[in-house]
Amino acid sequence: MTRLLLCTGACFLSLGLLIPVIPRYITGPLDQGPALVGGCLAMTSVFALIARPVAGRLADRRGRRATACAGALLLAVTSLAVLLADSLPLFLTCRAVAGIGEALTYVGLAAAASDHDRREAAINHFTVAVNAGLLAGPPLAEAVRSAVDLRAVWALSGAAAVAAFAACLFLTGPAGGEPSRTRRSGPLIHRAGLIPGLAYWASVWGYTAFSAFLPLHVTALGGDASGGHFLLYGCVLLTVRLGGQRLLTRVAPRATAAAALMLTATGLAMLAVWPSVTGALLAAAVLAVGQALGLPAFLTMAVTGLPAEQRGSALATTTAFFDIGFLTAALALGAVVQSLGLTYGFATAAAVAALAPLLFLPLHRKPDQTSPHGGVHDHSRR
Repeated sequence: MTRLLLCTGACFLSLGLLIPVIPRYITGPLDQGPALVGGCLAMTSVFALIARPVAGRLADRRGRRATACAGALLLAVTSLAVLLADSLPLFLTCRAVAGIGEALTYVGLAAAASDHDRREAAINHFTVAVNAGLLAGPPLAEAVRSAVDLRAVWALSGAAAVAAFAACLFLTGPAGGEPSRTRRSGPLIHRAGLIPGLAYWASVWGYTAFSAFLPLHVTALGGDASGGHFLLYGCVLLTVRLGGQRLLTRVAPRATAAAALMLTATGLAMLAVWPSVTGALLAAAVLAVGQALGLPAFLTMAVTGLPAEQRGSALATTTAFFDIGFLTAALALGAVVQSLGLTYGFATAAAVAALAPLLFLPLHRKPDQTSPHGGVHDHSRR
């Protein structure tokens, strides 16, 4: 399990390092306008979305270790290649391939976590490593950029991916062993991943609204910066993931997922109805609890009851909704905020998250013993 967490943390540190660097690189050395930043991020997400079903099939047929290694290698190559990318087309190509690498690593490592004997705990620890890497990346990148330059950050990102590749080579046992090939692997789009995936989509809408518009919200309220809000968010998220592990493993994943969505909706609603810097801080904490509970529950829902050779496919389907959620939320919420203002943007995302628990309601009622005309079936005639 330790090797799996090291692989995951290194992979997502490589990705997190680039969060503040990509906009600076596009508007700086490449001398492009801010509009291209959004296009570059969208393109990476689109290629990751396209690659996820294939990543799931590879994880089920070729093994978790091979899939994660391939993804980490692509992340390393694309980060280091940027050091030679002095043209926009080459840079965009690198970012597109990086989307494929992200999909392979995410699905391969998530599937490895789902194979662990203590599945719920392993998936929870996996998500802690994911978020720890993503949260640690931006401040480390800014420190390196200030001390050296942008190129040093790209080099560090590539080095982190190389370290992840090396660690993935040593995954063994339930973390990296080959799945059984005695049964067929899952389909490219697995039905088991659709309901948790749609719930994940709604959760991502909440996170996108928070991360994209909170700086503007705090500035409009007269605050100096939103860094403290994001720091509080990250600390609460990791604390809940680590501290609540034993309790959450005893609660049904659907119940946890529903609670996560409602907490996400509550945090967003607080941003809309409590327009103050203090209110924004409390909203960030509430939303962090919701986000902390959500991802482990969605991933556990997707693989519960499935054989090992179908879990990669189910997880690929579920995690694809992250990219769908990010793209649709960025476009839709951007239009709402542009037309109606920040309050309506937060309210819209809150409504999406609040309605999502309806997905968990049973769709079929148990058949009764009455006929359509109100009579009782006569079983003695059978």
